[in-house]
Amino acid sequence: MNEAERPYDGCGKCLLGVRRLSRVKAATTSPERQREDVLTAAAAVGGHIIDWADDWEVSGATDPITRPKLGPWLRDERGKYDGLVAAAVDRLGRNVVDCLNTGYKMRDEGKLLVSYGHEGVWNLDDPNDENRFTMEAWGAQMELRAIQRRNRDATKKIRAAGRPKGKPSYGFRYVRTVPNGRFERVELHPHAAEVLRTVAGRIRADPENVSPSSEAARLNRLGEPAPVDHLAVMYGKVATGRPWYPTSLRNMLLSEAAMGYLVHQGKPVIDRAGKPVRLCEGLWNRTTHNALKEALRARDTPFRGRKSNRPYLPDGSGRVRPVPQPSLHPDIRRCPASLRLHCPEQGLEERAALPSGSQHARRQPGRPGRGVVPGEVRARRDHGDGLRLRQRRRRPHRRRRGRPAAAAQRPRGRPL
Repeated sequence: MNEAERPYDGCGKCLLGVRRLSRVKAATTSPERQREDVLTAAAAVGGHIIDWADDWEVSGATDPITRPKLGPWLRDERGKYDGLVAAAVDRLGRNVVDCLNTGYKMRDEGKLLVSYGHEGVWNLDDPNDENRFTMEAWGAQMELRAIQRRNRDATKKIRAAGRPKGKPSYGFRYVRTVPNGRFERVELHPHAAEVLRTVAGRIRADPENVSPSSEAARLNRLGEPAPVDHLAVMYGKVATGRPWYPTSLRNMLLSEAAMGYLVHQGKPVIDRAGKPVRLCEGLWNRTTHNALKEALRARDTPFRGRKSNRPYLPDGSGRVRPVPQPSLHPDIRRCPASLRLHCPEQGLEERAALPSGSQHARRQPGRPGRGVVPGEVRARRDHGDGLRLRQRRRRPHRRRRGRPAAAAQRPRGRPL
């Protein structure tokens, strides 16, 4: 480890290196260039790097406080640091509000904020520095809006041409003749397609006992990679060990993309001839799709009785009512009241102390005399559904109307 990178030593300039990239490709050199810029900026202010918060495959629109790597540092969950240093302001975020929140957080906590291309530390108390920081954040946000607009326009054009854009659905894959180039066609993925077909067959065979929840648990037990990890492995990335979720599995089974159609907002894309655009052979046909919809249809769960661990006693009407159980509290010091439980069937009476400060002995603040009198609170059963607490309140003494104030204050006794 060189002098520019060493652990935290309390020198006051122990900085955290911040790097971010939305898309990481094999040919990109952005991580190395950002590293050199960060080290240069840190050395310019006499600081050193204690650690790196590298958020790869993270959009600039993501709030810095929620990033996987930078977020824990900002939430003070990773340890001590004296400030942040980034290659540019847009590496902190592409939103004016997010950048200003991060900058003001550093200022309020007395930490440093450094970026490559700016001389010295950002001083947001200085109007010139604050305006320049805001303008650079604004420029990053305008660039983000332009990127989002270009992506939307490109997606519309590709969809109109009957071609998919984005990631392939689980069970399918893109076939490319050139690595990372334009794909030529879409075809079924042998392993992923077999996984979904097995799940669909098990649900159709026994819809009463097999559900997306049980199938997701089964896939997790088998160690089957989730769709996110499966896609990462397909593109040569590291799997993170994400689990299968029942909702995601159910959506994949009910989606018409499983039949090989190009889908947008949950519906097949229609071509100029009025027919749905089909990309390739589907996992199953329309008959299987309708059978899955019927098997996964929401059903009313029949009421099979209420389960309880409490004992029950029969009453005179032929119904069985629960036996009231006293609720004891571990802290019985300074008990202001007691709870009497009465069971008319057997004439049982139990007393349980109430804790201090409970709602049965709480007094209204600012109104003396208007509270629960420390005494007896009787609990009675209400149609076998539980206990109803009834509190006895004592009406406070009130001065009789029409009595003059002087007479009220006159001391009692024999008149002179």
